Amino acid sequence: MNLSRALVEHVHAIRYETLPEEARDRAKYFLLDFLGVALRGGEAASSRVLRSFIRKRTPQDGPCTVIGSPLRTDAPYAALANGGIAHALEMDDVTTRSSLHPAVSVMPSTLAVAEAHRPDPKRVIAAIVAGYEVTNRVGNAVNPTSHYKRGFHPTGTCGAFAASVTASKMLGLSPEAAASAFGIAGSQAAGSMQYLDNGAWTKRFHPGWAAHSGIIAAYLAQEGFTGPEDILGGPSGFLHGYSDDAHPEYVLEHLGEYWEICLSAIKPHACCRYNHAPVDAVIQLCKAHDIRPAEVKGVEVRVPETCVMLVVEPEALKTAPQNVVDAQFSLQYAVAVALLRRRAGLEEYQDDFLRSQVHRSVIGKIRCLGDAELEKAFPGKWQARVRIDTARGPFEAHVEHPKGDPRNPLSWEELIERFHDMAGPVLDAAARRLLVERVRGLERLASITEVTELAASAEGTRV
Repeated sequence: MNLSRALVEHVHAIRYETLPEEARDRAKYFLLDFLGVALRGGEAASSRVLRSFIRKRTPQDGPCTVIGSPLRTDAPYAALANGGIAHALEMDDVTTRSSLHPAVSVMPSTLAVAEAHRPDPKRVIAAIVAGYEVTNRVGNAVNPTSHYKRGFHPTGTCGAFAASVTASKMLGLSPEAAASAFGIAGSQAAGSMQYLDNGAWTKRFHPGWAAHSGIIAAYLAQEGFTGPEDILGGPSGFLHGYSDDAHPEYVLEHLGEYWEICLSAIKPHACCRYNHAPVDAVIQLCKAHDIRPAEVKGVEVRVPETCVMLVVEPEALKTAPQNVVDAQFSLQYAVAVALLRRRAGLEEYQDDFLRSQVHRSVIGKIRCLGDAELEKAFPGKWQARVRIDTARGPFEAHVEHPKGDPRNPLSWEELIERFHDMAGPVLDAAARRLLVERVRGLERLASITEVTELAASAEGTRV
C-alpha cells in the first residue's frame, strides 16, 4: 500500500461540513492558544532576530502578517517567522503519543496561505484539522523514542508534511498535486536535537522552517513539480531513514474513526512537556501539605525512561543550566522552581530569574530517575511519581495525566484566561476580547484577515 497517497487522499477529502463539532471546536481552541503563545513569544530575543531577518531579507509588501508586529511579507517567510516566534516559550500545544508540537507548523502555514489567497474560513478550519491528522500520525509512525535517539526533533520533521497539506488545502490543489507537495515536503523534513548541547535557538527555528517548507512544496506542486510517490513508506522514505523502529501501520490506524486534534494537549508550564507531570505533582504536594523549601530534605522524581535522555541527563548540565533553553529542558530545574515558587511559568524561565541562581538552594536535593514501570504506559501516558522527604515525614503523589492533557483538559474558560495572561503584555484588552470573539466564530467571518489584523496590532512598533 502507498501510505503517503492513502493519507493525503484522506486529509484532502476533509471538509468543514463533514467534520464532527468536536473537531471543529478544537481547531478554534488550538488556534486561539497558538495566537496567545505567538503574541507573547514575540518578546523573546530569538524572535527579535527573526523579525530583523524578515525586515532585511524578505519582501516587505506581502499580504501576510508577522504576528505581534507591523511587518508584512510573503507567505513562506511569514510562516517561517511565526513558527519560530510561537515556539520560543515552550508553551505551545503538544501531543503525547507522537511527542511533538503540532500547532507551530500547522497554524503558521495555514494562516499565511489563507492570508495570501483568502479561502472561506470554513476551509481554514478543515485545513487545521487535516494538519493535526498528518503531523500526529506521521509522528506516531516514526516512533518518537527511536526518532529522538537518532537525533531528530519530530516537531520539525513531521511538521513539514503537515504544512504541505494545510498549504495544499488553502490553495485548492488536486489530490495528485497535493500528493506531490507531500513528497516534496519529505525532502525538506529536518530538525536536529543538537541544540541541547549549548542551548541554541535552532529548536525554535524548526517548526517555522517546517511551515516554510510545506508552503514551498505546495507552490512547487501547483506549478507541476513532482515529488516521490511514497515518501513515508518507500524503501528510502521517511520512516526507514528517520527511525530504527518505525510503525508504518500507525499512519492509517483507525483512519476517520477519531481525530488527532482531539487528542492534543495544552502546556500550562513554560518548559518541556516531559516536565509537566512532575511539576503538577510537586505543586499539588506543596499546596496540600504547605511544604516549605527550607524543610525539604530530598526529592525523588520518577518519569518514563524515554524522558531521561532529554530532560534528566547529563546531570551536570541539568543541575546547572547555563541559559533558558538549558532550563526548559531540565527536569531538576523544573522541580526546583516548582518547590520554590509553586509554579513554573514564564517568569521562572527568564534570563533574569535564571541568573539569580535562586534554584541553587534546592536543586542539589533533587534526584530524577527513569522508571521502567512508567515507561510501559508511555507514550500513552506521560506520568510522574514524586516523593518529597521533609522533617515532618515523606509526602508522595502520582500524576497520571498532566494538566492540559485531553484527559485532564483546560476548559474554554480556562483557555481564554490563559490567552489573556499570555497576550496581555502586548495586546490591549479590547483587542484581546475581539480576537477571542472572532476566533470562536471563525466560520462566520468573511476572511481570516479579520483575525490576523488583530494579531498584528501589538502595542508599539515592535520590529
